[in-house]
Amino acid sequence: MPKFLVRRGHDAFVYYDTVVDAETAEEARHIADSFQYDGEWVATGDVSEFDDYEIDHVRQLEEGESVEGFLTLGVTAQERDAVLTGLRLLQLALERGQLAPMLHDVFVNGGAHPGLDLSEIDALCQRINI
Repeated sequence: MPKFLVRRGHDAFVYYDTVVDAETAEEARHIADSFQYDGEWVATGDVSEFDDYEIDHVRQLEEGESVEGFLTLGVTAQERDAVLTGLRLLQLALERGQLAPMLHDVFVNGGAHPGLDLSEIDALCQRINI
């Protein structure tokens, strides 16, 4: 029997924070709500989804094609830099054939998948380092 990929969109709120100098909470709300406010808004990583959704895409999967979900990971800039450093160290270890067996097991999730090749690690670093 054929398999189909079906995509739906959720209604959701994505939350952002900003810091405002004000005398009161009411004044801070008024300043931040103004169209003239030019302060920086920082994504919090918090998302509230609702039950309302709409199916907007259906296509048949190719033979052997699978669908893997993306993980959303909220990190600070400092944590992002640590992840990028780890990925670059992984690239070096793979290039030199010096990846410790314990780390290789983590890299391939106990054999669940083959892991990423050097170009895929590089592409991931570029995606993360936006």
